[in-house]
Amino acid sequence: MNKTTKGALAASAAAVLLAGGAGTLAFWTDTATVQGGSINSGTLGITPLVVAPNTQACDTNWVYATGSAKAGQTVVLFVPGDKVTKKCTFKIAATGDNLSAAVTAPATVPVTTTPAAASFSIDLGATYALSGVTTPRAIANGGTITSADNNGTLTATFLATIPFGTNETGTPKVNANDTKSINAALAGLTVSVAQTNPNP
Repeated sequence: MNKTTKGALAASAAAVLLAGGAGTLAFWTDTATVQGGSINSGTLGITPLVVAPNTQACDTNWVYATGSAKAGQTVVLFVPGDKVTKKCTFKIAATGDNLSAAVTAPATVPVTTTPAAASFSIDLGATYALSGVTTPRAIANGGTITSADNNGTLTATFLATIPFGTNETGTPKVNANDTKSINAALAGLTVSVAQTNPNP
């Protein structure tokens, strides 16, 4: 084999080695890790609160609402068309740098009537007053609280409206004759606080 042929073979072998080893070439790298630390979450809660002279979180009796002929008087025997109110108090727990939460009550409440009265109907609403905080204020249903209201007292005024009835041919019947001489027991009155997104 002459020198020229040997040189060509050597060059070809070197090229193959370089091509085959291209995937194994490396460059220098490094990694460093530091401690991430920790962060703490806030809280959101609502708890029934007994305020003297009451022995429960709510007033003992329902009373007739403002604007009624007997406003402020205790309800003894209601009739369709009446609007009655009851106040209940709650303690607010609200902490978080960017916390905001809506305060709501449901529009209806489960009621058990004795004897049974299929046509009985009642609507529920609520307004709120916040005290014991830097900015005492009224809050409408769906209004918001923030961490500035932490440990505040929320007084909910529930408004129950008993719609004026239909006659016996109403479709559907509402507060008709079967609602005479009944006891209407309202289930628990609920107030909810639900976080709203500060960064929608």
